Amino acid sequence: MCEATVYLRKDGEEQKIMEDVVLVQPDEDAYLLVSLLGEQRLVQGRIEKIDFLKHTVHLSRSQEQPADRD
Repeated sequence: MCEATVYLRKDGEEQKIMEDVVLVQPDEDAYLLVSLLGEQRLVQGRIEKIDFLKHTVHLSRSQEQPADRD
């Protein structure tokens, strides 16, 4: 399968925010993440790296950006 795990770096720390992601769609200054089971999450930030071999997406958020819009 081709699902990805998404990590978010904030204030120098990286944490896993969603697993089994099948869609990453830009939405203004954020990304809509959709999981295999249809769970959705809107995350502010920018893409730092996508690793296709490890099935990971790494986002970062600066201190000035507001929290997620769930």
